[in-house]
Amino acid sequence: MIICSQSPWPIIKAALLAQIHNDLPCFHSEQDSLGLFKDTTVYNADEIPLTTLLKQVSDTCGLNAAWLLDSPGQTLTRLVAANLRYQAADRSAVIFAAVEQAIRYGHSYCFCGIGDISRMFLSRAKVVSHEVHKMLGFIRFHPAPDNTLVARPKLFHQTADLILKKFVARYPNTRLVFLLEDTALVLMEGKLTQTAAAPYLPYLENQDFAAAWETYYQSQYIAARKNIKLAQHVIPKKYWNWLAEGKILESEASK
Repeated sequence: MIICSQSPWPIIKAALLAQIHNDLPCFHSEQDSLGLFKDTTVYNADEIPLTTLLKQVSDTCGLNAAWLLDSPGQTLTRLVAANLRYQAADRSAVIFAAVEQAIRYGHSYCFCGIGDISRMFLSRAKVVSHEVHKMLGFIRFHPAPDNTLVARPKLFHQTADLILKKFVARYPNTRLVFLLEDTALVLMEGKLTQTAAAPYLPYLENQDFAAAWETYYQSQYIAARKNIKLAQHVIPKKYWNWLAEGKILESEASK
């Protein structure tokens, strides 16, 4: 059994071990679900140096994965990191399969999306990146006391911390708060903390603040130039019931 932490380099090393020992890798948290397999020999990828594994995979399998030490290796770690944030039941299976294909067939096979798994791997990384980019334009913070801004983003993946950090340049020296279900993710002075969401909920109930945004977008809307297809490209339909302008688009699309 091959186990590793849920971070890029341990995952890559676990994929190398999978080639060497012809076994399946899994995360530390998943090993108890493997039944009888959890009683087999355990290889902990976290504890084995990358250079050691590169030599072993070359000697044992005839695979040259030395590119992992260069810029393609950094690219692969970024893709793995993005996929770790993608919300899907088969997330770990796709990540391990894509990394193993890169090791077996070369990094170009993976980065060019030649196989189905590699294409999915690349697509999911782009989806995560796009969510971060879109939220920087879509999120409207509500003011709260003590130089605090609060928002409830509509997220489909595990991107909240990335988005908060991107907002720091826009709102320096400000406490930024995202409400995620019953938890508040707080970023202040570069430090991320989690706390209860309840104390921040009243600041999202300011109807005047929401109405101001609706009034603004109504004033910008030109009925004679209605182009719902273009608008949906800019503001995907999955956000229409969350954004003020999305509600306007939803209303106009139904006419």
